[in-house]
Amino acid sequence: MIALVAAVPKETELLRCRLAPCEVRNSGRRDLYLGTLAGHAVSLMHSGVGKANAASAATSLIAATHPDLVINFGCGGAYPGSGLAVGDLALASEEIYGDEGVLAPEGFLNMAALRFPLVQRNGTRHFDSYPVPGGLLEMARPLVAGAARDAGCVLAVGALVTVSTCSGTDAAARELSRRTGGIGENMEGAAVAQVCALYGVPFLELRGISNLAEDRDLSRWNLPRGMDIAQRGVLALLEGMEKRSTPA
Repeated sequence: MIALVAAVPKETELLRCRLAPCEVRNSGRRDLYLGTLAGHAVSLMHSGVGKANAASAATSLIAATHPDLVINFGCGGAYPGSGLAVGDLALASEEIYGDEGVLAPEGFLNMAALRFPLVQRNGTRHFDSYPVPGGLLEMARPLVAGAARDAGCVLAVGALVTVSTCSGTDAAARELSRRTGGIGENMEGAAVAQVCALYGVPFLELRGISNLAEDRDLSRWNLPRGMDIAQRGVLALLEGMEKRSTPA
């Protein structure tokens, strides 16, 4: 079983059209879609926007379906210097909490600086960062690159940053990129990755770039394009994985 989680229904329309046959159940007060996609048994859930919603949905999804892999996907904003433009694809090498911590006189102190792990499991402590296992990332990279190539867009692989307050100014985006080394931001990924780390379930994340993280200008955004390319990346990943095992 492969579990798919996105924030809102618009981000899954293409996949749900192909998820057949499909059964819809209730799980944790959310709709849980169960079906087959690209030869895989798949569960799909919409979390809602933000960290709390994402963590709640991921917990419900894992408890209900016991997946071998969780894929989080949807729109995201690209940081300056990432090389990404609207309509491109970002594949997470790790997920980082961008604003969990303390804003102190000496600067921002993250959870590692505060020495408060968010997950402790099997002797491993996770603070702010949740890396994607190397074997899983290397399996996914060429498959997602193929989707980007077919769509005539760019794929970037790097750290994605999860925030509660999105970067709506050039200065905020530059600061988060500098501090985290991230290539883009979203509002759910690290929370899903944290729950996956707690349960020991492998995690992947794909983001279609709907906007640049800059001085906020909605006329430069393209949400439908970001939603579409993220789903096409997920489809390419599932189709390419059909004859492969999923690395842990």
